[in-house]
Amino acid sequence: MVHSRCLTVLLVLVTTLTVRAEPPKPVPAPAPPPGVQVLADPVGLDFGIVQPHTLLQGDFKLVNLSDKPRKVLQAVPSCQCTTIDIVGKEIPPKGTLAVPVSMKVSSTGTKTANVKVMVEGEARPISLGLKAEVSYPVRVQVADDKGVLQPFIDAAANPAALKGVAVISSVDGKPFRIRSVQNEAPRLVDGQGDAPRASWQVMYELPGEPCDRVPAYLIVETDRPDARLVDARVRHACTRISPGLDIAEFRSNAGVMAPAAGATFELEVKKLGQNRIGKAEALDPRFKASVVSQRSDGTLTMVTLRIEPGPDVHGVFLTPVRLTAVDALGNVVFVRKPGGAPGSGDPTESRKVPAEAQLLVFGKVE
Repeated sequence: MVHSRCLTVLLVLVTTLTVRAEPPKPVPAPAPPPGVQVLADPVGLDFGIVQPHTLLQGDFKLVNLSDKPRKVLQAVPSCQCTTIDIVGKEIPPKGTLAVPVSMKVSSTGTKTANVKVMVEGEARPISLGLKAEVSYPVRVQVADDKGVLQPFIDAAANPAALKGVAVISSVDGKPFRIRSVQNEAPRLVDGQGDAPRASWQVMYELPGEPCDRVPAYLIVETDRPDARLVDARVRHACTRISPGLDIAEFRSNAGVMAPAAGATFELEVKKLGQNRIGKAEALDPRFKASVVSQRSDGTLTMVTLRIEPGPDVHGVFLTPVRLTAVDALGNVVFVRKPGGAPGSGDPTESRKVPAEAQLLVFGKVE
């Protein structure tokens, strides 16, 4: 997923996922500027490192410093949300109003979001910030041009980054082994040996052309049962994504499966409304994809998908699956996207395209 992609911020619980037990780290509120009578405490919550598909829960307070009750007029999250039940509530004089927040994260990377709250009598909105680093128990990082480790390979700005060294380390410090990188034996940096360790440096080299050979993800296999397959997004001109469906992540980890057994996994789709995912189609003939089930709260739809590899699929795989939305009658839904038809010469013209998205599914058959 893209590093800056928004979180889904839920101010009421709409689905049951893993809930992080550890409380988030609060960002303390600074001294209020002159004239400000309502402030947030804390101003932000840092959930630290969490696993994908985790529902995070935390609490803010709106503090009223004045002698009059203050009504909450509006609350607008920066990303998808449900109806916010604090709108219309009052903060008592010299009192507080609890603001529970649930934040659902899907894809790996550093995620940030905020909620802007307008309160009666306040000229400016009050910002509630949220932050989390989403990672498997083992994470893949690559140094950017400034030497800072990032959970992605930035070959969009620097194509030379398609070749380099990745750091694979356990979040909890537990030792492990690297089994493969891109389904090939790992090329370890000299001197590491093969004994289990908490951090590894491995060399990688990815193709840069033609476009259909540039991988969208670097996939690393480890021997840890809770992190058999981990990945890092490859940012490149050939891996840009422009879907007709708003899905929470553009790759899903199906895990390790027995030959011809298949596996199921969940995907979050936004803004479907009364529509649904009508078809999941594997674009590689060696695989079969299908929709198992789906449930929706009107804003978010949780879709359970199944991937089945054919008998000739072995080892680690990365395969595309096309998802198509249909209406209540089963007709394909169309959406408008900017940019005219190819060759039209009018980039401002919009065009109708099917509500589709291509999902990359990776896993291992063993």
